[in-house]
Amino acid sequence: MARRRGPGAVLLLLVAALTAAACSGPGKTAVSTPAAAQPEPTTAAPTTTTPPAPTYPLTGRPVTDPAVAARPTVTVKIDNSVEARPQAGIGAADVVYEEFTEGITRFIVVFQSADADVLGPVRSVRPADPAIITPLGGVLGFSGGSPGAEAIARASALTIVDEYDFDVMYRRPPRVAPHNLYTSTQGLRSRAPAGAGPPPRFATFLPPGRAFGGPGAMPVTSLHVVPAPDVVADYAWDAASGTWLRATDGLPHLLEEGRLAPTTVILQFTTYSTFVDDEKVMYPDVIGAGDVWVLAGATMVQGTWAKASPGAVTTFTDRNGAPIAIPPGQTWVHLVSPGSTVTTG
Repeated sequence: MARRRGPGAVLLLLVAALTAAACSGPGKTAVSTPAAAQPEPTTAAPTTTTPPAPTYPLTGRPVTDPAVAARPTVTVKIDNSVEARPQAGIGAADVVYEEFTEGITRFIVVFQSADADVLGPVRSVRPADPAIITPLGGVLGFSGGSPGAEAIARASALTIVDEYDFDVMYRRPPRVAPHNLYTSTQGLRSRAPAGAGPPPRFATFLPPGRAFGGPGAMPVTSLHVVPAPDVVADYAWDAASGTWLRATDGLPHLLEEGRLAPTTVILQFTTYSTFVDDEKVMYPDVIGAGDVWVLAGATMVQGTWAKASPGAVTTFTDRNGAPIAIPPGQTWVHLVSPGSTVTTG
């Protein structure tokens, strides 16, 4: 006789059957939940950078005329004797080098971004002039020189213009020779070879709004230099104009167009040698390296200058080896013998 199961036993059997079905391998049914919605793919917006505005290679100032920025340099030797002052045209120059010559100094005046209709008085070439400006290229104008110095200039890659080019050089009354020879940047540039291009950058220039400075920077508002036995140069920082006002031999150094006032003054300490072809002539040894003081914005940074060859641009680096970035504007480079009287205040 079969025994009848009670309600509790039936319930236990039903639970066991459901459990077995759920745990069965090959035939089990997976329960899944809806997949989360995936975001639509997006394309990143392109990023754009504005290239820096073009600047003139020798001043770092913004280009106002692309044709001017693309033209070659012109350089001229300018007298700095008492009889030559006030000189004409130097205020428009991009870069000026001042070198010691026979007791006084002469200026090597370089133009690219601006012009001077009247420029002078023009004087003679010296042995180191081609080495100083060859990397900047272009035209070099001068009035004579020792045979050896002229030979060096004519053997360089520069285009030479001398006092016998009467369409470019002229005597200007009431000045008296040899302090009355004048020219113009337009005249000198007319002698540049067809296709001559712009110079390389003179230096690293500060971007707009960046103050001048560097490792070991110190405040300086005045500079006293004796670059030659018969020349004394003094500079005073003028915050209103952002320039160094020049005085020579105790008097404001006036040009026909205004005050001599560069934006940056560089003291490049370099030894001088005697020229073998003319023992009266001393010239700066600009190939090599040495100390440099750079003054701008009422601040001075000391470092090192270096020039590997006549065709290399001179570099100016701080004590950490980084380029010394200078403000845009005219730069005045004193080629000063080590041991010369130089004081700052």
